[in-house]
Amino acid sequence: MDTLQDMGTFKVVPIDGALGARIEGLDRATATRPDVAAGLRKALGDHLLLEVPGMPMTPAEMRDFSSAFGRFRPQLLRYKRTSEVPEVSVMVSTLMADGTTDKTALRSEDWHTDDSYMATPAKATLLHAIEIPSSGGNTWFCNMRAAYEALPEATRKRIDGMRAIHGYDTARARNRPSARTAQEIAETPDVEHPLVRTHPDNGRKALYLNFNRLDHIVGLDRAESDTLLDELAEHCRQPRFHFAHEWTVGDCVIWDNRATMHRVDVDYPMGERRIMQRVLIEGDRPF
Repeated sequence: MDTLQDMGTFKVVPIDGALGARIEGLDRATATRPDVAAGLRKALGDHLLLEVPGMPMTPAEMRDFSSAFGRFRPQLLRYKRTSEVPEVSVMVSTLMADGTTDKTALRSEDWHTDDSYMATPAKATLLHAIEIPSSGGNTWFCNMRAAYEALPEATRKRIDGMRAIHGYDTARARNRPSARTAQEIAETPDVEHPLVRTHPDNGRKALYLNFNRLDHIVGLDRAESDTLLDELAEHCRQPRFHFAHEWTVGDCVIWDNRATMHRVDVDYPMGERRIMQRVLIEGDRPF
């Protein structure tokens, strides 16, 4: 069983759940110190998800803190980038009674992993709570490494080596995405990724799924592909693989997109502001 780790400048307290740890005692201003950054990256590798409580950060402060985890990857949709600090995006998911709710808020209700429609997806995401509603809006995480390892051996053998097409949109998704500019469309052709992804840092395998972006498995007809993807999706929906983060203003949560999925409970009061800042960390091509 995971135990508390004292890293000297902060403590890593494992969460009692399928994944995750809470970082306690960290001065975020020290995160870019080489020893602190190395400790944070190790904690993320060990636990796949980190909760870092604290005070709200400005976009510039969040950019600086995030650099402890690697180089930045720009958010595709330009309208979400902050003008002064373009490495940081503002994610507004307030539910609007007049139907103007941002489409990405509704898309987030289904399980997904960030950036899988890119040839080189972001390896990690940082999400920081600026304003939250009075209730609801938890973000759920799924341990895709544990989900893969829990599959029957015959299923693991069947899907190892399979590849799948990811796109900005697919008919399999429940909700349609935000519109793209011509430049953004040109930057996001459909891409092919492995159905089972090997983590470059430790060699462990995980299912690589995205219910919003994954269209079909290469080499299977549509019906067979849909059946297999539906079976894998149902497997991943088991609560034993999940953990929910209940937001407090100032929280910063970091997760590894290479071995997790996440989704949001869209159950918060209509009209109450839900505003987050987000940073994507440059990753590597899945294999």
